[in-house]
This record gives sequence, structure tokens and C-alpha cells, in this order.
Amino acid sequence: MSKLLSLKDVSFYYNKGKPILEDLILNLDAHNIICILGSNGAGKSTLLKIIAGIVEFQGELKFKDTPVENWNEYKKNIAYVPSNHLLYDILTGEENLELIRNLWGVPKKQYWENVSFYSDNLEMNQHLYTRVEHYSEGMKDKLFFIASISRKPDILLLDEPFMSWDVHSQRIIIDLVKKYKEEHAKSVIIVTHSEQLKENLADKVYLIQDNRLINLIK
Repeated sequence: MSKLLSLKDVSFYYNKGKPILEDLILNLDAHNIICILGSNGAGKSTLLKIIAGIVEFQGELKFKDTPVENWNEYKKNIAYVPSNHLLYDILTGEENLELIRNLWGVPKKQYWENVSFYSDNLEMNQHLYTRVEHYSEGMKDKLFFIASISRKPDILLLDEPFMSWDVHSQRIIIDLVKKYKEEHAKSVIIVTHSEQLKENLADKVYLIQDNRLINLIK
């Protein structure tokens, strides 16, 4: 069976010193949500950056059973949502969304239909014409999440997601992420300390400990 994503013998070092991650093996199928656990500084965010193509690493990364050579093309299939949002405060929510759409070359009609769906569900429609500088942190995080998932990436990478969201929105997003996985044959990797997300979303759970990736039985 083909894998959507596979990592083999992946290691990451800072300044060629002690490894942060060492000889990791990870396989991701379509329709899969993986939860990554670990203490602060264990390398969870670094693993997401490796998969997103943001940092250099040693080892092999395959996408749809093919080693990645054209990283720019590969990144069009990945959406990385970091723990800190990446938005322009002087632009409105709509302008930020359009900027991100242009950056990734997403077809306009498809993208804005997706934006409308997620904005409506997350009660953000009425805020899209307001400058982001007037948003709360939760609203900023919602906007960047909407921009990312509206690209319909094959793999959605979430680093400590939804922490700034209200409880009502957190309940809604759990259902939306499940539907995204099931209806669109997409996959999600979540770095989190949240027991709620782990229990309600994860198909597989991994722990990063002592530079290694350990498969936990869920």
C-alpha cells in the first residue's frame, strides 16, 4: 500500500552537535491523523518543520512514494500552521487571505468557497473586512488556520493548534478536521499537549523521547 508521506532515518542537528532528532521513521497514510507528543524542547516543532521543508535534515523524505526533489512543488501540497500566526496586521482579514492564496497559486473560486465554508463555521465571516491589528489572538489564529486549510493541502501540519480559541470553537474544529480527513482523503499531523485533541482526533499517537520517535498504542 502506498504511503502519502514517509520519513526514513531522518536526523536533525544544531551546528553538528548533539542530535535533536535521530534516525526517525514515520509513515503517514491518507485519511490519517497523527498526534505527536513530547516534552518542551523534545523536537516536536522541528519535526513539523522538516516535513514542511523549512529546515535541512539528514535522511530520506518521500511524498506519495517518491523522494522529494522539487521542494517548491512539494510545499504546494503541505500547509504548516505554526504556533505563532503569520499575518500582516495592517491588512484586513480578507486581504491576508488573498495574499496567501496568491502566494501558493490556489485557484480563486475553489479557495474562496473553502474560505466561506470555514469562516462561516468558525464565526469569522463578519470580521474579514476588519484590519488584523484589531483581532484578538484567537481570531488571528483562526484566520491563519482558515487560510491554510482552504488551500486543501494533502497534509495539514498543526503546531499546538487551537490553544487560543474559545471552548465552543474548539469543539467545532474537532468535527471540521475529522470531516476534512474523511471526506477529502487528507491527512493531519498535530503537535499538542492537549488530551482532548489526542483522544478525539488521533488515529495514531507518537512520542518524541531521547531524540527518537516512539509509536504509542492508542
